[in-house]
Amino acid sequence: MRAKSLPFLSLFRSHKKRSSYYLGREDFYQSRNVLNVSSSFNFHKDEYFKDHSTPKEIKFYGVSFGKSEKEIKRIFGKPNFLQKRDLPLDSQVTLFYKLNIKGIRCILQMHLYEDELFFAQIQLRDANPELRDVFLSLFKLKYQVDDLGWNETIQDSSGSRIALRDDIVPKASFFTYDNKIWKKIDDEFHQKAAKDHSAHYQLEKIALRWS
Repeated sequence: MRAKSLPFLSLFRSHKKRSSYYLGREDFYQSRNVLNVSSSFNFHKDEYFKDHSTPKEIKFYGVSFGKSEKEIKRIFGKPNFLQKRDLPLDSQVTLFYKLNIKGIRCILQMHLYEDELFFAQIQLRDANPELRDVFLSLFKLKYQVDDLGWNETIQDSSGSRIALRDDIVPKASFFTYDNKIWKKIDDEFHQKAAKDHSAHYQLEKIALRWS
């Protein structure tokens, strides 16, 4: 005779099933990192529908480009997550913060190279159309660009930009146009590519000797 299924056992089974799909804290933030592969660094070369000029200096919530990790923590406090491993550049660091901006839940990520802020992004945690419109209005007001739309950029006198994307979740990307830091980043990628090519060539030579 088949035993009756006990209610608490079915609850236990459903909990086990749910936990197997649970995304851990580290995985959650690393999956949000927009600069987690070398090809993602081409973002600053992307073209947009329209570029707007602003008389205001572009900063990321009062943080200027070039600021250090210590200076960012002094302003924002301890990050919700800090990623230093599994990133394309040797001295790349990403700080993540959860923030509520005018009732809009956001995730902030700030990227440093050699301890200098060069890129940051705000992602909305909700694709609600009303919140998306409020979010866009905040940029229109702050940077004095009345006709600003999605998939457009704002640029200040130094060449630093904000790119607004109406993606799966709306986002605003802030990036420096300090050519010195971009050159250092490009140089590191070229060195890594040359090293990988050399290692691959050595492997092919060894394989030929074995054949």
